[in-house]
Amino acid sequence: MPGRNVSRRLFVGVMGGGVLAAPVIASARPETTSAAKNAAHSEKPLDAPTRENVAKLLHPLAAGSRLARWTIVQIDPVVNGCVSIKVRTDDGHTFDLELLARDRTALAQRPPAETERHAIFVVNGGNGWATTQEELGLAAMTLAQIVAKNEREVRLSGLLTHAERIENHGDALLVPAEGPG
Repeated sequence: MPGRNVSRRLFVGVMGGGVLAAPVIASARPETTSAAKNAAHSEKPLDAPTRENVAKLLHPLAAGSRLARWTIVQIDPVVNGCVSIKVRTDDGHTFDLELLARDRTALAQRPPAETERHAIFVVNGGNGWATTQEELGLAAMTLAQIVAKNEREVRLSGLLTHAERIENHGDALLVPAEGPG
């Protein structure tokens, strides 16, 4: 049939486009399997975003305690969808980590550290493309280990994903928290 020939190039292009689009489409659809529905109903209800529940999620950390080779200077309550943790290195340099809800979508910004439910970002003044200093990324990963141990018992409400935080509180992003430093 003239005019109905499909070239290999067209075929490969269409198939490749479908393969690339599949993860994006899949991440946009909510899970509707019976296993996902049962898991959602069996989870513990969300805990209020109080200082006490933030402390439980970060236990045994508190202001003045050590996180491996860093010192926790300050832990803020949930504000603008995140928990800010101010950290000091042994040489006196301070930096902030932000605890947010984990975003599982395919196009989500990836933090230096994630747990099952949480994402830990470094406040480094970047726009998402700046590389994270290794020392700061290691602190985020170390904090993630503590959060992972406690997140089964504490399901903190009020946390936003990075994308939700940009949408709702873009002016508060990349700004170090106030406090001793």
